[in-house]
Amino acid sequence: MVWIVRPGPEVLLLRRPDRRGGGEHPVTGKADKHELPAACAEREAFEETGLRGHLVDLEFCHRYEHKQRQVEEYAFLLRVPRGSEPNISNEHVSARWAGPKEALKVLEWEAHREALARALKALQHGG
Repeated sequence: MVWIVRPGPEVLLLRRPDRRGGGEHPVTGKADKHELPAACAEREAFEETGLRGHLVDLEFCHRYEHKQRQVEEYAFLLRVPRGSEPNISNEHVSARWAGPKEALKVLEWEAHREALARALKALQHGG
């Protein structure tokens, strides 16, 4: 899970198509075999948005079951420069920048809210 934030701060929200559950989310994805979480985060963020920046480990891991498998989802903040715009992949139908309060309000999953709260706190502390 990668929260992409540009100065403002503004949070990037990606909308998934209805066939993939819909809703607005951060970047998410699966690690390749032997890929470390940070490398996966950078790769997935670039593949899904075309954006690169300064990656910060939020030291948060969300564990859940999916299709009878245990999943670990690590959370990161990707700080991108002012004026950055995503070039979204076909995994998403749209993207938009939102203020922190609005972003927190529209999120469906508690783990996404927790990770975003950590990302915003990291920004306040220079992360």
